[in-house]
Parts: sequence; structure tokens; C-alpha cells
Amino acid sequence: MNPILLDDVWQRKGISVIWDNHVLAKLVKDSRAISLREFFSYYEKSWPDDDMPFINNDLLLVAGLDAALDTLEAQNAEEWVTQEVYKRIYDFQNWAEGQYALVFWMSKQDRWREHLENNRYTWLCDGKDRGKEIELGSGIWNGAQLSVRRIESDGRWIGLFLDRIS
Repeated sequence: MNPILLDDVWQRKGISVIWDNHVLAKLVKDSRAISLREFFSYYEKSWPDDDMPFINNDLLLVAGLDAALDTLEAQNAEEWVTQEVYKRIYDFQNWAEGQYALVFWMSKQDRWREHLENNRYTWLCDGKDRGKEIELGSGIWNGAQLSVRRIESDGRWIGLFLDRIS
């Protein structure tokens, strides 16, 4: 297991998943999250930073990944994240050059499973494949998921962070 992240560096760089509603409410107080569809659209437009609603000028908050996953069968969801979502995450990271954070707002911590023996993170499906685990961590962070760190605040597990996909 990697060291737990206790500070807010995830708000300034890297690729994170956050599910704590109290933390997220503070973030969107003066700004907004974008939809997954908007995130895909920004990719198609080569990341037009003048149009993107960054929070505190350095965090792009994306909502809807969990809802999109729930509409797909487990196998299709895993493939879609690995092929479609990951390429956009990687492209954003390369465009951002470490200057911006990309944060996915996921609704529930209890759908994540942490596998300490090999530092894997899986997601429990809903819908038709309810309870089936998919390799969401490897889809989001690819092979770099071994470097993913838990984010904690006030003793609560609030999310996952990776500084950079290599």
C-alpha cells in the first residue's frame, strides 16, 4: 500500500476520484462540475482552457462517470473506460503538463473495493451486473494504478489520487 495522502495536492495536479460529498460541496461552492459529455467534448476541441470551468484556476471536476458505467454491462464498461475514457484522461494530462488537476466525482465510496495485496481498485457494478467487480482503477490510471494513493481528510477516506500516468 502506498502512503496515504493527507494534504490537498490532489486539488492542484494529478488524476483523482473523489466521493466525499462534504469535500465536493466546498469545491463547487463558487464554480461547477462538468458532465462527462462536456469532458469528452473538450477533448474533441483540444482542451479549450478559456471555456473550461476550472475550480480555483487549477481543478477540472467531472461528474457522471459512475452513471455512465451503470448503463453498461460489466465487460462493456471495463472496455469503454480502458479504451475511451483513459485516452481522454491521458490526453488531458499531456495537455495540462502538471498545471491542472482532473477530478472525477463518483457518488459512492461503498462501490469501490481496495485490494491491498496488489494495490488494485475495482468498482462494483449496478444494474444487470449488480455486484460484479470491474477493474476501474486500471482503466482510469492504466498500469500506473500501482502508484495510486488513498486520500484522507479528517480521518475519512475521501478518494484516490495519482500524480501522473507514466
